[in-house]
Amino acid sequence: MKWMTWTLLAANLLVAGFFIGREYWPQTGSNETAPMNVDRLSLRSQAGPASKDEAPTRAAAADVFCMEWRGLNQGEFTQAREQFKAMANERVMSFTEVPVNTRHWVIFPPLPSAESAAAKLSELVAVGIQDAFVVKDIPWRNAISLGLYANNESAQRRVREVEDKGVLGTRVEVQPKQGTDYYFVIRSEDPDALKSLGEIKQAYPNSRQSRVACPS
Repeated sequence: MKWMTWTLLAANLLVAGFFIGREYWPQTGSNETAPMNVDRLSLRSQAGPASKDEAPTRAAAADVFCMEWRGLNQGEFTQAREQFKAMANERVMSFTEVPVNTRHWVIFPPLPSAESAAAKLSELVAVGIQDAFVVKDIPWRNAISLGLYANNESAQRRVREVEDKGVLGTRVEVQPKQGTDYYFVIRSEDPDALKSLGEIKQAYPNSRQSRVACPS
């Protein structure tokens, strides 16, 4: 009987030792493996190639050009204008007519009526402003003209002169000189328009075309 008692006691000690020592064994089971796999999956997801929707796209910038065409006489200018109008129906382009010679007009903007314009003129004369008159012609009817000048510097001096007398609100308008010639400024994004301009010019050998910076 004693040997059975000792045998059971030894077995109990072995079982208790197993559970107590298990806490100190290296953890090589699934508890370590699972987080490592999760990390690898996360890294693969972050490093994967971007989808087509996320890929950056860049539209090709349009090659905008501007061209000056000078040296056309009055008849040639009129004829070229009609050719441009026809081209504009087929090409993406625009054109403006620019006077060769200009003048700078200092004016007080148009007033609502002839009576208010006359009253304003009286105010200007009262503070010592001379050489001013009410404009009668459209589109500047009832404006107050304060002088025509050859360049912007002279016009700005006139503006400062009237401002020093307490008159604010004047402005400078660039106007074509009477009888001046004009030239074209053409703007387009169509390469074929540039080729067409060269072809049209052949009929006007005394004129000249030149690329210029496009106005902002």
